[in-house]
Amino acid sequence: MNIERKQLIELCDKFLNDEINSNDLSVFAFDAIMSDEVEWNENDEIISETLFEWDNEEINFPINKVNMKLWKNRLENDVDELMIYNNWNVHIEKQKEICEKYGSNWKPINKTLNIGISENLDLGTLNGLRHRTKKGEVCWFIWSGEYSEDDNFFQPICAEHLMQRKPKLIDYLGLDVGFRFIISENGYEDVWFDEKLLEIEKPNR
Repeated sequence: MNIERKQLIELCDKFLNDEINSNDLSVFAFDAIMSDEVEWNENDEIISETLFEWDNEEINFPINKVNMKLWKNRLENDVDELMIYNNWNVHIEKQKEICEKYGSNWKPINKTLNIGISENLDLGTLNGLRHRTKKGEVCWFIWSGEYSEDDNFFQPICAEHLMQRKPKLIDYLGLDVGFRFIISENGYEDVWFDEKLLEIEKPNR
């Protein structure tokens, strides 16, 4: 048996369509790696990497629908974004670059900290602000579209889980207290210091 990319892409589609689960993929990958009867082009590193990643998600990447779309994209287009969506440390240097660019101290947060986000976070333009809080409390609030003062407008999400939804946002979470940003999918970026944020205890427009 010879494994080609198209077979792995078909498995990606089956997983995304709920026809197979993560265990099915792990078993397939394990059998392929261990079998003397299964071969693939060893010069194609993406096939090898995909099989080894599916074989052990505990030390690689979780087998979920977000990552499956990334695996499929890598198999189809040679674009690898798995680390950006899964590895917090990949964003550290970018955080420092943004802080230096806009004159902020680099003040990183713990990846387990909760972030306040709006439900409509999938819109094209994203707003963010960081205000002063006690240690361990939500300090970053991020939203899309029309801002609301409604108590339920912001919902908590672990920063590490936010990375799986909007990894670009993680690049801005090293900005210091009092900083705000606006970014968009077309590359627009505006970052500035808002002194008023130092005087309030909750997010404000």
